[in-house]
Amino acid sequence: MISENPLSMKDENEKHFDSFVSIEKTRERVTIQRSIFISTAGHVENVDEAKSFISAISKEFNDANHNCWAYKVGEFELCSDNGEPSGTAGKPILNAIKSANLDRIVVVVTRYFGGIKLGIRGLINAYGYATKIALENGAKKRFLEGRIVEIQCKYDEFDKVRYKFKKSGYFYVSPPVFGENVKIKLFIPEGEQIDLSHVETGKTEIEQEKLIKI
Repeated sequence: MISENPLSMKDENEKHFDSFVSIEKTRERVTIQRSIFISTAGHVENVDEAKSFISAISKEFNDANHNCWAYKVGEFELCSDNGEPSGTAGKPILNAIKSANLDRIVVVVTRYFGGIKLGIRGLINAYGYATKIALENGAKKRFLEGRIVEIQCKYDEFDKVRYKFKKSGYFYVSPPVFGENVKIKLFIPEGEQIDLSHVETGKTEIEQEKLIKI
């Protein structure tokens, strides 16, 4: 994943890419009828990262009564009540994530019981509200989905290639490197193939990054 803005990024190019909004790591604390709810949310790139996040927060608050959680990573979503009555914690957290239209995100809501039972409806409202506060107050970040490719071309082909990339709406990740050939690193939509049949190019190398933050 790339953290910095790519070069030559223009708003009109973004329409070529699928995108989603996630959140910077954030934490909020609310007290509801003497119970303390601590909501910790963060961006994750995959399910394994979500599991690691949950494990770390649960370890941090290992003296709490409950560490309930939910995550949404594309089509993969899961939640846990962590000892609260079924459906009263994990699902309200997940519903709050969906209502906020966020993706690639995990939320852990930690509860320290304050001595007053909230009841089924009270728990649902409390966990949903605690999550909502964190998601509303956390800094958002938008990602484009695609992949990074590196193209090599000859100097006399550079202007032709550069025009094609601009017309296609691709983003330059870094400035072209001028050596024996010209190396151009681009961010292109996932699944799209670059047609360079009209020029003599070197090897196209596909790197692992799948997301770019804007």
